[in-house]
This record gives sequence, C-alpha cells and structure tokens, in this order.
Amino acid sequence: MIFVTMFASGVLPLPVLLANSITQDGHACLPLLAENKRSFVLAKGVKSILAIIAGFVALFLGNLI
Repeated sequence: MIFVTMFASGVLPLPVLLANSITQDGHACLPLLAENKRSFVLAKGVKSILAIIAGFVALFLGNLI
C-alpha cells in the first residue's frame, strides 16, 4: 500500500511499482517457508530476478516513449 501511495503522489516511477508488485506475496510464502526453506529461498530468488528484469524492461520502454 505504501508503494501505491508513493506512486500516486509521483514519488516513485512505474518500473519501481511494477518490480515491487511482482516480488510482494504477502503471507502466501509462509507455509512454504515452514515446510521447506530451500524451496522458499529458490522461489524468492526467481521472483526477485523476474522483478528486476521486468523493472528494467519497463524503464527501457518508458524511456523510448
């Protein structure tokens, strides 16, 4: 909610909001963390890498327009 408010007020650009939205999962990964820590770290790592890629792509496309 904080990132959406900051985006709405013009403090954050869209690529930052996009990357944050991809990485946030709320409490959805807590059961995975309790069950298997290795899978939790792997899932978080994959989501972080995808968020970084999506953020840079959005930044690049935003600069083209």
